[in-house]
Amino acid sequence: MKHKCLPVVAVVLKMLMGVLFLISALAKLNAIDIFETYVYSFGLFSMTTSFFLSRIVIGLELVLGVALISNRHHRFTMLMTLLFLLCFIVFLTYAHLIGRSDSCHCFGELLPFDPVQSIVKNAVLVLVLLFSFKYTPAEWSPRWWLVIIVYLLLAALMLAYYYFHLKVIFIFSFVMLAVCMAVSLLASFKFYRKWYVTAMLIAAPIVSVFILSPPDNWMFSEGGGTYDSELLVKQLSAPAEETMLAEPDSLSLDEGALAHLGFDSGRRLVALFSPTCDYCSLAAQKICTIVERHHIDSADVAYVFPVVKNKDSYNLFFEKSMSPRYNFTLIDKTLFVKITRGSFPVVVLLEDGVVRHAFEYRNIDETVIASFMNNKPNNTEK
Repeated sequence: MKHKCLPVVAVVLKMLMGVLFLISALAKLNAIDIFETYVYSFGLFSMTTSFFLSRIVIGLELVLGVALISNRHHRFTMLMTLLFLLCFIVFLTYAHLIGRSDSCHCFGELLPFDPVQSIVKNAVLVLVLLFSFKYTPAEWSPRWWLVIIVYLLLAALMLAYYYFHLKVIFIFSFVMLAVCMAVSLLASFKFYRKWYVTAMLIAAPIVSVFILSPPDNWMFSEGGGTYDSELLVKQLSAPAEETMLAEPDSLSLDEGALAHLGFDSGRRLVALFSPTCDYCSLAAQKICTIVERHHIDSADVAYVFPVVKNKDSYNLFFEKSMSPRYNFTLIDKTLFVKITRGSFPVVVLLEDGVVRHAFEYRNIDETVIASFMNNKPNNTEK
C-alpha cells in the first residue's frame, strides 16, 4: 500500500512545485521594476544586461513550472529544475556573504525572503524535487481536464489575492497564465515530441514575458520629460541668500536655493527625489550602483528633496534605496513641484551649470552617465 501511495504523492508534489514556480514568476513579473533593480544593485551586470537577465529568469521559471505540471520530459525537466535551484542557492549565498539582508524578491513583493530564508526555502525544494524525481512515473501525464483545473484554481487564487490585498488586477498576469495553460495543454498531445514543437513550447513563455513587459531601453530613450530646466539652473547658479534656514518649512523660494551645492562648475549629477516615491527609491538604487560600478566621484553627486512633514521619511528613503548619503539638500516643496512640474524622479547631468542630459526613471542610461561623469565619449562603455 505504501509503495502504491509514493508515486501519487510524488506526482502531487511535483505539480505543486510547478504551481509554486508559476506563482514566483508571476509575482516577479508584477514587480519587475523592483526585481530588475535588485539584480542590477549587485553591480555584477550592466543595467541593460540586468533588464534582460531578470526577464530570462522569469521566463525560465514559467517554462519549468509548465514542464513540472505537465510532467513532460521528466528526467530532463527535473535535472534543469535542480540546476536552477542550485544556481540560486549559490547566488543567495554570495548575497549573504557580502552582507545583503534585504529581500531577494524571489516572490516579488508577495512574500519577503532575505537571502538566508530563501536558501532554506530552496534547500527544501531540492529535497522535494529529489523525492519526486525518484518516485514520479516518467510515463505518466495529466489529462487535459486536470491541467485546466490546476490553472483555473491558480487563477482563482490570484483573483482572491488581488481583490483582498492589492485592489488592483494586473491583467498581463492572467494573460501570462493563459499562455502557460495553452503550453501545458499542447504538451498533452502526442505531437509535442517533435523537436520544433518542444522548442516552440519552451520559447512561448519567455517571448511572452518580453512582449508583456519589454525592457525600458526598448521603449524609452533619453529625454528630459516635463521638468523646468531653466528654473533648476537658476536655483543652482544664482547667488544664494539664506538658502538653509533654521526651519526647513520656511526655506526660501528665491533664486539660488541650490547654489550652496557649488554645482555650477564641472561635471555633476543632480537627482530630484521625493522621499516617499517608490520610483525615486528605485532610481536612487540605480544611481548609486552606477556611481559605485564606474568609480564616479561621489562628491559630484547630489540629491534634492522637498520638505515633508515626516522627517523620518529621509532616513527611510536612504535605507530603502540602500543609497549612500551623497550631498543632499531640502528645498521648499512648492519650489520642488515647480522644478519637476509634478513628475519625478528627475536626474540631470550638468556641465559648468548647463544641463547636458536629463532622465526620468524609465530612461536612465548607465552608459551615458558613466561616460559623461568620467569625461569619456558617450559611445564608450566601461
